[in-house]
Amino acid sequence: RQMIFSPHRRGSRPNSSNGGYLPRGAEKKSSVAMAKSSEGLQMNLLVLFESNVLADVFIQAEGREIPAHKAVLAAHSPFFAQQFTENPGHNSVQLDHKHKVVHAMVRFLYFGGLPTEQLSSLDCLDLLGLAEDVEVKSIDPADIGPVIVAGLKEENCVDVLNHEVLRKYPSFQDAACKFTGEHFMSMVKTNRDYLLKVPTELLTQVLQYACHQVCTDDDADVMVKYCLSHTGMESTCDLLRETKAWEWGGRDFTVLRSVEEPFEEANSWGIQGVRAAMDATLTPARTVVGSYFDWLIRLDYGAEGKLRLVYEQATPTNEDPKKCIHRFPAAMFAWQVVYNGQSVFHEKPVFICFPQGVHLHWSTTLPITAAELTEDDNLEIVVQMAENPMLSLILYHFSADLKTTVAKEDILNRLPHIEYRCLSSYSLVQTHGA
Repeated sequence: RQMIFSPHRRGSRPNSSNGGYLPRGAEKKSSVAMAKSSEGLQMNLLVLFESNVLADVFIQAEGREIPAHKAVLAAHSPFFAQQFTENPGHNSVQLDHKHKVVHAMVRFLYFGGLPTEQLSSLDCLDLLGLAEDVEVKSIDPADIGPVIVAGLKEENCVDVLNHEVLRKYPSFQDAACKFTGEHFMSMVKTNRDYLLKVPTELLTQVLQYACHQVCTDDDADVMVKYCLSHTGMESTCDLLRETKAWEWGGRDFTVLRSVEEPFEEANSWGIQGVRAAMDATLTPARTVVGSYFDWLIRLDYGAEGKLRLVYEQATPTNEDPKKCIHRFPAAMFAWQVVYNGQSVFHEKPVFICFPQGVHLHWSTTLPITAAELTEDDNLEIVVQMAENPMLSLILYHFSADLKTTVAKEDILNRLPHIEYRCLSSYSLVQTHGA
């Protein structure tokens, strides 16, 4: 009979990872061997790059040459592959980027590593821009981001904010704004002209972090004067009005927290059986969760028996009493209300401000009367809330020296009604008591 020999040796079984056959229990040893082999291959390619052996193309940057190999570059970059295919006789490519950045990228294509200790935050952004230009997908922005953030300094953070590549990476942009804002008070005193170069479109994002650092009358004065210089305005009242038009919040609905169950949060406030809920001892309430304050909102009846949203108080999320923004919490509220499946309220945002230690009453009336309510009706409420810390600081600045404010600023005629009421009521309470 014909003998059929199997390639399986006794005690062996196929290994799908490499198509071969390994003794039982040998997979772990094999993976270690493969790892070492991969490292060896990487080192061989790095040596090939650094020795310039058999180099057949030169990458030009800032008047300097980087010897390389067409096959390696083309394997990683459609841009290079097209250049070499369309111009097979050419042995150089000009790139309008810094030599250091181009060298780091070319080296990466051989070895897979970047000399991050030699690259600044600006170099890393240049590298991301270069990788996009030459279509190198293997440079992962997630690996570059930590290097960008770690390299931020007071001397370079504004240059980073102005880098055109930064706009494409919102998380890196926010980190750079955060760094600039947290170092704002130091920088504005030592390098104000440099700080004035913060891009206009990122000013509010920087100020959102910077306003947390303002803790004295002098700090508030410095912040207001900086904003006047940055915007080119002369009147602080005009600046106050201008800040209300700035983009302070996102477009998502704000988180609403249950008053009874503090860990219960959602982006909408649903009330089933509104009539019964309104007949309770305590009418329904929610906390609008902000970055600076928690805003307590309660539903009750107003004039003509209409439902209204009452702004009861604003509590600082940070208990540090030194923060100047705590004196005048300020925010815009854009409410949307759906009653029994029908949209009944979607008006323009309303501005709300509370003077510290003063009980002012603000409310937003809804087009729903008590007579309309039934036993099985339902109400859904959402809000887009945007706090305005700069407006809070301007009012603080006015209140810190009201005599000078009245002399320099025509607040009797130019200060908006709500802000004037907040400032005057705060002054009255401070002067004469509640």
